[in-house]
Amino acid sequence: MRRLIAFFQPLWLAFVLLTTLPMARLIVGPVSAADSGRSVLCYPVVGLAIGALLAGLASALHGIDAMLGAALVVVLWVVITGALHLDGLADCVDALFAGHGQADAERTLAVMKDPAAGPMAVVALVLALALKSAALIALWPQAGVVVLVVPMLARTAAGVLMATTRYRRRQGLASAMALNLSRRDVAVVAAIVMGLTLAFAGIALGLTAILAAFVVGLTWRTLWQRRIGGYTGDVIGALIELVEAVALVVAALVAAVLGGGLWA
Repeated sequence: MRRLIAFFQPLWLAFVLLTTLPMARLIVGPVSAADSGRSVLCYPVVGLAIGALLAGLASALHGIDAMLGAALVVVLWVVITGALHLDGLADCVDALFAGHGQADAERTLAVMKDPAAGPMAVVALVLALALKSAALIALWPQAGVVVLVVPMLARTAAGVLMATTRYRRRQGLASAMALNLSRRDVAVVAAIVMGLTLAFAGIALGLTAILAAFVVGLTWRTLWQRRIGGYTGDVIGALIELVEAVALVVAALVAAVLGGGLWA
């Protein structure tokens, strides 16, 4: 049993890094650099687990008022992730507005490390949570299908960015991951995730979510390539939040246009 648990060490590490779920007790001994790299490949599994919990709650609450149901789903979403990605979003927004938009890489990195949150960061957090809630209300009571796949896609986007972009800090939480991450393996995982998304959500909803994740991921990567020449852990966390919010909003907009056709 101990060997089996150790075999899945990268998965347990991914859960520990991305959620508040009690998986730390399953980590056996010191974490190797190789395990750190492979943990990124497990990010979509963590996303699917998060999505399953959210979808389960949404399904259980499908008969209640949409506003209350959506709020409870978003609360669980924050609790499961420990607001880790929201913190990354706040840091990134502060860094983007530091120096009034001047592309000073070192100043940007320094602001990211500052634990204080400026007014723009607070506004960004409120908007992100509001958009998620509003989209879930619009999608209610079919929101469970969307929240099942969106967290998985968001964490896949994070892995793709990490595999295709230079890690910008010399030391940090993602440094060992960046050095031990295979682009080929990430591409295979991304292809599997796209297939699962289409299988779980159907063609219309699945393609909508995949396209949203791709556009947000590409735009975010381009922005930080120009700003700091790479990515940090905060950039990854913010990307996850942005993909989730945008994918939900786009799904809600498309659902409003297509009606029941979105769920076919």
